[in-house]
Amino acid sequence: PRAAAAEHADQLFAGLQDPALYRFIAEAPPTDVEALRARYTRLATRRSPDGRQAWLNWAIWSFAEEAYVGYVQATVEAGEADIAYVVFQDYWGRGYARKAVAEMMGLLREAHGVAGFRATVDTRNHRSRALLEALGFECVAIHADAEVIHGRSPTRPSIG
Repeated sequence: PRAAAAEHADQLFAGLQDPALYRFIAEAPPTDVEALRARYTRLATRRSPDGRQAWLNWAIWSFAEEAYVGYVQATVEAGEADIAYVVFQDYWGRGYARKAVAEMMGLLREAHGVAGFRATVDTRNHRSRALLEALGFECVAIHADAEVIHGRSPTRPSIG
């Protein structure tokens, strides 16, 4: 993954317009490229306004596709990371999310001292649940239409 920046808005905007991406996440597509650019500019500070959280975001580049295929992100506080990821529908099932999330987790461990990971996933999103379980996450709670999964921090997440 490449650190997300304002200039990625142009490359990511079209992929983020796909309604299929929002079936399981409580967000709406960006209204326009400028709104997305403004969001990435805020996130590029890499810190929350109070400085307690690190906001880390990466765009996923595919050399094979010669295109951006999604993004991964982490909010880090006190050695714990809440992670999220989006891969554009045209690239589902090709291993991009698994590889990018595993790389992000390794980077967070090494560069940011993260010891624990959390992800929230809609219980109906079977692909995402399978991805997280393959990376060592386990379900710890189920809430209405979403569950919180905590990772065990495997020493070498498998990418395959």
